[in-house]
Amino acid sequence: MRTALPLLAALLAAPLAHARPADAAPADEPRWTLGLIAIERDAPYRQLDEDLLVVPLVRFEGERAYLRGLRGGFRLVERGPLELSAFVQARGDGYEAADSPYLAGMDDRRFSLDAGMALGWRVPRVGQFEVSVATDVLDRSGGEELEASWTGLVRAGQWRFLPSVALRWQSSDLVDYYYGVRPGEALPGRPAYEGDAALLPELSVLATRRLGERWQLFARIGHTWLPGEITDSPLVDDDRRTSVIVGLGYALGD
Repeated sequence: MRTALPLLAALLAAPLAHARPADAAPADEPRWTLGLIAIERDAPYRQLDEDLLVVPLVRFEGERAYLRGLRGGFRLVERGPLELSAFVQARGDGYEAADSPYLAGMDDRRFSLDAGMALGWRVPRVGQFEVSVATDVLDRSGGEELEASWTGLVRAGQWRFLPSVALRWQSSDLVDYYYGVRPGEALPGRPAYEGDAALLPELSVLATRRLGERWQLFARIGHTWLPGEITDSPLVDDDRRTSVIVGLGYALGD
């Protein structure tokens, strides 16, 4: 298990998506939320299983600054339904070769930090649309990612459901770093492979429910389909990734 993963996982399960849904009132959101989460994720790499993680949760929502999921950002412009933000975002991809017999002899692929810009557009009773662009500022992969997403909000009794659809374009440098096999790493049964740019669709649903005045229960399930540019890699043995998150948060007072 990568040593930095628990820190990234603590950010991963913030109880709202990157984008604030159109029907959610910002004034109703707590400034700070602390809690505990359990995360189960499928690893796409051969013979590599990721253990169940139980880690702390920290979330912040300020007038301009925010911490949502893997992303921390600052709203530069707010014009009615439009929001322009600058952000940094942790990328928790990668592996330690020692975690899988099949990866023996590979160099580790490390997590990184992206920086970029995001433009959101809130449409009442429809949801939040967002487009973003980010680049690897630690130069681990030297790659870029473009993302377009929609997040909605459905209320059912005391529950809130936030369905989300996203489409991510990852550059060839990014795909090659995490899924490629360099010539010096090739072995019989593990041929050299150079990754190409890829499109990754994702579907997720987040469910939240308040328990009293300050406690909140939430659960999220996400499913990502991996395209041929990734699944053709000899390192990969599945064409999808599923993650399940369950947690409990406590809203701090002002």
